[in-house]
Amino acid sequence: MTHIPFALGAALLILSPGIAAAQGAPDQGKKACVAEARRLCPMEMKSMSRKKVEGCMIQKIEQTSPTCHAAMLRIKAEREAASPRR
Repeated sequence: MTHIPFALGAALLILSPGIAAAQGAPDQGKKACVAEARRLCPMEMKSMSRKKVEGCMIQKIEQTSPTCHAAMLRIKAEREAASPRR
């Protein structure tokens, strides 16, 4: 089963930037969000698209743990700040 370690590594890479910024201890946030992303957004995790995984997790933010919730709020705020205003 070589796919499980690969998927876990990919998930860490996908979620690392936003989680590390949102958490003082990045390992805690990574572990929380990776496990939850696998459960809540399996198709997006398979796509290997960070934007798709983050978008899915933001949509399902109310189903996440407090640690992951904080990380997702940070990512959501960063996305909103980066989006062009009309």
